[in-house]
Amino acid sequence: MNTKRNYIHILCSVMLLFLTLLGSNPASAQNTKTTRAQKTAEKKQAIKNMMDNQNFVFMAQMALPQGWSNIQLNYNYNVTVSKDSIDCYLPYYGRAYVAPMNPTDPTQTGIQFKTKKFDYNNSSNKKSGWEITLVPHDVKETRQMILSVSDLGYANLNVISNNRQPISFNGYITENKPKDKK
Repeated sequence: MNTKRNYIHILCSVMLLFLTLLGSNPASAQNTKTTRAQKTAEKKQAIKNMMDNQNFVFMAQMALPQGWSNIQLNYNYNVTVSKDSIDCYLPYYGRAYVAPMNPTDPTQTGIQFKTKKFDYNNSSNKKSGWEITLVPHDVKETRQMILSVSDLGYANLNVISNNRQPISFNGYITENKPKDKK
């Protein structure tokens, strides 16, 4: 009789534990959804602030040259945009119509420049994102850069050059953090 009572007691304890766990899961799942929604909303607001303040960095993850396969990028290729300057450090893959004077110089073979003379045009697109047109004035090779940014920070950059085939880059937008001066 005593073992039967112990068996029933253990069975009730297990069922009570099971019901307690079952009852607590929807609450924690709801909290997870809420925090995920909050993080998404915070990220969207941060991207919006970067676009409005004209202060961000495009981090390139993949190059998409015309007529070539996609190329994964594993270096720190980026375009830093602020109100007063553009600092571009990107590779180039594709056909050049004019050979560089020094083919071993990365500033002549890649898309690398710094400028303070440029036009910046920011417009919202229909899919809750932005389309930014950058036109550098004192850069010999790059004519125009068109950056399409989603509200979550995913981005596509199209670079149109004077003497090269156009090239695109996929990546994301991140905060432009000031560099430490030592």
